[in-house]
Amino acid sequence: MIAGNFFPPDYKTFPFKQGDLLLSQDEGGKFSVSKVLKIDTVEVGRGEAIYMGGKDIVATEDDHLLIIGCAYGEYEFGTAEEAQAAALDGSWTVRIGHAPNRSPGAAEGQSLIGHEPVHESELEGYHLWKEAFDAGEAGVF
Repeated sequence: MIAGNFFPPDYKTFPFKQGDLLLSQDEGGKFSVSKVLKIDTVEVGRGEAIYMGGKDIVATEDDHLLIIGCAYGEYEFGTAEEAQAAALDGSWTVRIGHAPNRSPGAAEGQSLIGHEPVHESELEGYHLWKEAFDAGEAGVF
């Protein structure tokens, strides 16, 4: 793995793992469940570009970063306890099946509430994004 200094150190670590169920709260006080589907280490060579945050970022040296693929749920629960119960029994509503994000943004406002294996059926959106990303046609939030 390439260890350069182009990307900030917090782009290279993530406090959660694949399959972790996460809790977040919106400004209105409602809670949602999210699930970490995939964590990719992406190497970006000197002079290569990565489409990130709405613009092409060209690396000035060889480096890497993590791209976190998550499924994000609706803000549908009145309490953290309701959200955690729904996370554990699988009754939460998926709003976005896959969104590629970078660390630390993918972890911001999230807390661990459970864990379950990632099933192949959950990765359809990830596979579509990854194919486009590898072809230089998709980016990262």
